[in-house]
Amino acid sequence: MKKLALLVLIVSGFAGKSFAQPPTYDDLIILYADGNYDKLLKVAEKYTQKDDTKKDAIPFLYLAKCNFQMSKDQTWLEKYPKAFNDAIRFAGNVIKKDKEGVVVEENKEFFVELKGALVEDIKNLIDEGSYAKLMGYIAKLHRFSKDDVGSYFLKTGAQYQEKDKSGAKLTQKEAWERLDAVENVDSWSDVDKEMLKIGVMEYCNAQINVMRQTAPAKELLGKVKQWLEDDEEFMDYYNKIIN
Repeated sequence: MKKLALLVLIVSGFAGKSFAQPPTYDDLIILYADGNYDKLLKVAEKYTQKDDTKKDAIPFLYLAKCNFQMSKDQTWLEKYPKAFNDAIRFAGNVIKKDKEGVVVEENKEFFVELKGALVEDIKNLIDEGSYAKLMGYIAKLHRFSKDDVGSYFLKTGAQYQEKDKSGAKLTQKEAWERLDAVENVDSWSDVDKEMLKIGVMEYCNAQINVMRQTAPAKELLGKVKQWLEDDEEFMDYYNKIIN
């Protein structure tokens, strides 16, 4: 009788696991909608530590979204000064966990907005000529947008500016390989194209002003013109160098 009871428990256990439903994370959705970020951080973090949910992308997504929202509010920043960096870190976790890319695609607007905020910081660093610091921000971008083509040309330009010619040659090779693989930019967001423009222009500036070569700059400008010819800033730069 005891053996029969034990067998029933074992079978019931397996059946329970077989029909167990994955979490819908309604609690995270509600907490985020309510702006209850303190509690959201705690609840989402617990999900990232549980054996049955730690491989899911959704908890990391809400950690990223929560931190990004807090980074926009000075009141929250006083309590969570690293919120923006944490948003980037958790966004990178989402990319790693989301093997099929479904979560990223469904939340594309968030990733575009996060990238846009980082690109604004990158533009400010370019204006300051802070190329060493700039490379750290490019590394941040690559945590969740590693395929960004423009960032590799930007990194090349920054390396030339920092007199790292050997590093620049390696990055330059990768940048061209990634660019040559682009067939069209129909699926690119505006910030993707903005990043391409920034990267191309900084690469060309480095080739002309540091390496004293105009041919590589003209070659790249000719290659990307088809995708950026509606951008007034790019076309002004293009005409200045080509003509």
